[in-house]
Amino acid sequence: MPASPTPAAKRDASTPPDLFYNLQALRGFAAISVATFHLARIPAASVPWPYGSFGVDLFFVLSGFIIAWSTRAGHHGFLMHRAIRVLPNYWIATCLFGVIVLIAMPTDAALGWIGRSLFFLHGPDGRPPLLFVGWTLVYELVFYLLYAGALRAGSRRAPFLAIAALLVLAYGGRLIGVTSRDWPLLIEFAFGLAIFLWVDRRPTPFPPDAAVALVFVAAALLYILEPGLHGQDGGAADQIRVAALGLPAAAVVLGLVQLERAGLALRSRSALALGAASYAIYLLHPIVFSYVLSVVPGSSARRFAIFTLLLAITIGVSQAFRIWIEVPMLRFMRRRLAGMTSTPSQATANVSSTKDVM
Repeated sequence: MPASPTPAAKRDASTPPDLFYNLQALRGFAAISVATFHLARIPAASVPWPYGSFGVDLFFVLSGFIIAWSTRAGHHGFLMHRAIRVLPNYWIATCLFGVIVLIAMPTDAALGWIGRSLFFLHGPDGRPPLLFVGWTLVYELVFYLLYAGALRAGSRRAPFLAIAALLVLAYGGRLIGVTSRDWPLLIEFAFGLAIFLWVDRRPTPFPPDAAVALVFVAAALLYILEPGLHGQDGGAADQIRVAALGLPAAAVVLGLVQLERAGLALRSRSALALGAASYAIYLLHPIVFSYVLSVVPGSSARRFAIFTLLLAITIGVSQAFRIWIEVPMLRFMRRRLAGMTSTPSQATANVSSTKDVM
């Protein structure tokens, strides 16, 4: 759990900020949680740490809230901005991983796997996409498509319409023939939208003590409940996950938003830097870890040392990726996109409000 928020400059509770520092820090925490969860399962770095997959649930709830918040005053070019935020980084990371695959596999098989992975498809022989975390991006993209459709009815109606659409796809898509299976985890985006509706319509925040208690109790539940979900798979497991991890994740997000609205924000530079690099951490950690997959596990001390070293390398590589690749690339694409739109001022406003959404 991120460190307890420290007092920030007081602000009018009825006008929350466009940038939520607490949520930015939470994004970094979510990304590190996922990375440590996967790292602890590599033989050479295996440590008794069965926690962290709940970072995905935090990301889904965060996306629901931040997308609704950032489009409340305008949504010009929403879908294109979301696409350039998510897809190029994923494609670059997939190609970087593809270099390793090209060295280890026959060229034809490797190229086929890389090509299919770029579109989130399984490779030859049923192999999953190179970046196994890509399955979560499919959920993100489905949510963006749904919300883009809902925005056609206006920003005020969009959250309600999106929640209805998410409920249908989550539990009724198969029944009405829209999908081949239910997608229960989509409900976690609806949790984020519901938090937005609550915050948007209730100008008075929770008392700080109540918000802090909510965050820490919900965070404790994430750690307590997650190990019991390991090894479960399928639609029924996803439904259990929504209740066991999705609801506490939503409570964490709600509590942190309420804290910030009360004037308590975490402004630590290191925490915010991790938040800014969270997407890079999320995409690149499988690549970093792949270099030690064949290393024979050693003593507990050696495994812990490798665990710590790889986590540090992941953070360093991700920060470098963000500074030298992600930020310049996004600035270039957003300038081009703003230049192509008929209302660049609206596009620019939309860009600045959503620039760091996962």
